[in-house]
This record gives sequence, structure tokens and C-alpha cells, in this order.
Amino acid sequence: MEDKFPESSTGQSDPTGGIIALYSDIGRGHPSYLDSLVHLLREKCPGLVCRSVFQQSKGLSLLSWRFVSWLYRISGKGGLQTRFYNFIRKRSQKGARDSLMIRILGRDLKRAYENFPGICLVDHPILAKSLTDVCRVWYVHGEIAAPAECAVRGVEKILVPLDATKERLVANGAEEEAVLVCGLMIEPPLVEVAEEAFQQRLKSIESGQPLTIGFFTSGAYPKEHMEKIIAGARSVIEKKMRAIIFCGTNRDKLEWVKSRLKGPDIKTVEDAEGGTRKEEEFDLMLVTRKTRQEDTQRAVELIPGLDAVVAASHERTNWAVGLGLPMFALFPLIGTFAAQNFDFAQRLKVVYPLDLVEKAQNLGGILSVLKHNGQLAEMAKNGFGVHGVNGIDTLVTWFILCSGLTT
Repeated sequence: MEDKFPESSTGQSDPTGGIIALYSDIGRGHPSYLDSLVHLLREKCPGLVCRSVFQQSKGLSLLSWRFVSWLYRISGKGGLQTRFYNFIRKRSQKGARDSLMIRILGRDLKRAYENFPGICLVDHPILAKSLTDVCRVWYVHGEIAAPAECAVRGVEKILVPLDATKERLVANGAEEEAVLVCGLMIEPPLVEVAEEAFQQRLKSIESGQPLTIGFFTSGAYPKEHMEKIIAGARSVIEKKMRAIIFCGTNRDKLEWVKSRLKGPDIKTVEDAEGGTRKEEEFDLMLVTRKTRQEDTQRAVELIPGLDAVVAASHERTNWAVGLGLPMFALFPLIGTFAAQNFDFAQRLKVVYPLDLVEKAQNLGGILSVLKHNGQLAEMAKNGFGVHGVNGIDTLVTWFILCSGLTT
């Protein structure tokens, strides 16, 4: 895990007590919720230590984690690679705590945290299953979706955003008394400006000014999603709207996007480490950072100025459901989380499916129609003030009160 946002440990050895945040560090979704919690929790518990499974594993266990990470990276290629990854993922996550896959992945983690007297915060059900019988485990489940593999029994706490999430987990076997509902786990800086940003977004949508649309890549960069992002960005630019593409942490992907959208009529600015001046004019902005935490930090700075987002229906679904930020969901829906998140957002009427290439190619026209007939504003209104958005703040309070730890 990188050491930017949240800060890393000070290099000291694992403490004999206190709090440890243990990251799976695969992909973006699961770790991002723990990032936000740790960032605030560190202010209350300065002794908190962050660890990654790649730091805490060795030998066969480390090789297995690296294999899972490699599978995740190739899963975006589609075809056999994606099907193979989904097969392995289901086998590992649906397995019992004593399954061979869980035993191999968790072997060194069990040794490291055996008799650890503090609390281990984890971001993934595999980690929760691995450590349930070893130490006090609090599993941070920030997704609205709750597939069966996330219903981990025996953990001290499962922290979830909504009642609907809890109900699904309990129905799948989680102990009801262990599941705590805290509200949507949205990045706290976004929550702080949520009301102001929402009102400004409505003014923008209802005005004659051009829209600004954010396009978000996901960790595995699925091929079909990337093609739709390119088509959608080109379409909105042709309609005189502005596009901001968040290219993540893979510099090669940024160069690929740039090559697909370059042209003499497109004013492109690259927002890397130094950032782009707020007043600078552009048709297309390409955002990249070196780490997941820095990427999140920059997104938090730019999201209040967006009128809509294009993204996979994973962790960014929270923004549509909680911040009043209309979402255009990238298809295919990859994995069990995406399908459940999309269904929830669709019932709330805050999401539009980009299930066909033709829709992405005509995204600018679709946005223009939705803007002028009032539906885009309705999508924003449907996703604001319905659900609590202070999940991270609530978790910090609960953690201090319920953990038995002092700050």
C-alpha cells in the first residue's frame, strides 16, 4: 500500500495492541472505503498502523496473493481471462473459512495476528474469513451491494452503509447483531460540500451553460468499459460539453486514452502531479496520479464541479445515490457487486445504463435531451437527501466508543 492518503505507518513493528488496518490492496473499490476511514481515524488514534497483505505474507501465501492480483489485472481483457478470474473469485470468496484457498491466502496473516489484542480493520471478505478465529475483526463493507460471499460469520463487526445492505447480509447468513448500519461511506471532504455542490449542479444543469462530465476508469480497465469511455467522451466534446477522464494510476492507460482522443479541435490538458489551474479552459482533461490515495484526493477536488459521471457501478454508485450526481453506468456489469449496485440505483432513478455502444457514441445527444426535458435534474434530485452520507464520520465515533480503545 502506498503512503500518501492515508498516511502509512511510521515504520515501527506491529504494535502489541491498538488498531491495525489490513488492506487487500487489489483493485480500488474495497480499499477505498478503508482509506477514508483510516484517514479520519488516524486523527483520533495516532497509533493506528496500516499493513498490506503483500507486506504480511511470504512464500506460497504471497505468491497466491500475487496470483489473485494478476488475475484481477487481466480480468478487464474480457473473454476467457474474465471468465477465469470470475471463477477463481467465486471459489475463493464463497469458500468456508477452512477452505483450501482461504487457508493458503490467510496462512501468514493468521500467524501474524494470532493473539493480537487490538482490533484488525479489514477491507475484504477473504481477510475477514482468514482472521475471524484469530483476533477481533471489524470488516468494512462499504458497498451498497451485499453478495452472499460477503456474509461472513464470526466477525465482531460488519460495517455497512444501508439497511438494505444489512438485510441482504443477514439473509445470507451473517449474524444480525454483528452488522452495524452507518450510512453511505462517501469521502468526508465530499460530504462537507455536498449541499453547496448539489445546488450548484442544479443551477448548471438548468442553465444554458455546457455540462462537465466526469469519466471514471476502474482498476482492471475493462476493455468494453474503456471503449465506451472513449466514445462517450468524444460525443460530449462534439456537443460542446467538457469531459474529464480520471485515468487512475496507470500511466500507460492515460497515454492510450490520449492517443484515442487527440485532435487539432480538442483542447486537451493533462492534470498530473502539479494539477491544472482551475481557470484553465479545456475540452478534455486527463487526470492521473501515482497512487490510489492521490487519485482519490484529486477526484474529491474535482467532483463538486461535475454535472454527471460515467463509471462502472461499483464504489462510485455511492455518489449518485448520496450526492445527487447523475450516473451513466458502464456495461457489462462485471461481478456480483455491480449488478446489485446498479439495480439499487436504478430503483432510485439516479442512473442511466450505457448498455449499448451506440448509447456511448451518442452520449452527448442523450445528455442534451435529458438536460432540456428536466430528467437530468430529476436524476440529481432523486439522489440527494434520501440516504445518510456521514458513514465514515459515524464509523469513527462508533469505533472509539465501542472498541474499548483510548485515543
